[in-house]
Amino acid sequence: MKKNLCFVACIVITLASCNFFTSSYGKKIKISDKVEVYIKGDSTTEEDGRKLGVFLDTTWKDLTNKRSIQLIKEHGVYNVGMVVDESKLKADSTLNGSFVMLRFLINISVYPESKVNLVLTDDEFKPYKTFKDEPIEGLTNPSESTTDSTSK
Repeated sequence: MKKNLCFVACIVITLASCNFFTSSYGKKIKISDKVEVYIKGDSTTEEDGRKLGVFLDTTWKDLTNKRSIQLIKEHGVYNVGMVVDESKLKADSTLNGSFVMLRFLINISVYPESKVNLVLTDDEFKPYKTFKDEPIEGLTNPSESTTDSTSK
């Protein structure tokens, strides 16, 4: 009886831990065969995740590999976590500019009324680099009002 109880307990723990690790990423929304978005947090909606996923799927229409994205909305700021191989980022410093522009495009195209941070993560969504929502010299968000300093 004691052996059976231990066996059942081991199976329950194994199954629970398998579900625990994937559910800790958030609720999975499959956009296509190549894009999936995990939404996490009380204020992140499925609509938020779908909007981001459809934008990225359209933007990356020629990609052949799968992309996993995690979306967390905290205090009105969207944190877009993207799985990126850190060694590739270190090997090619020009990728930083691409991620700055991707963050900007997500901001103006998907969430123009909010701030957006792009967070590069490992394959378990552990962050290692963040591109914060900061002004980019020469670029403005069309939803933001601009001031003409020559007018009175």
